[in-house]
Amino acid sequence: MRDVCRPWRRLFLLVLLTASVAWGQSPPLTTISDVVYRADGSPAEGTLLISWPEFTTSGALAVAAGTTSVTLGAGGALSVGLVANVNATPANSIYTVIYPL
Repeated sequence: MRDVCRPWRRLFLLVLLTASVAWGQSPPLTTISDVVYRADGSPAEGTLLISWPEFTTSGALAVAAGTTSVTLGAGGALSVGLVANVNATPANSIYTVIYPL
């Protein structure tokens, strides 16, 4: 006798697998690295506060609004991974960086 539930089980497993793959996707990060200087030309020290609005990447991946802080390294070295906002929706989605003195 044929198992009438088998097609439904297969469909359920396919949907479950597809959803778990989609939920597990996170946008790739672009490394931003540079040296931050103070107005007098000396290397900066301290922590940068970076924030961004909610946007969708050019690859149709959603990015929630958020914030992060980055401590500058020796000699003002900055290295941080951020999601690329080139061709993002909405247009002109930007990162805001605050450097508290």
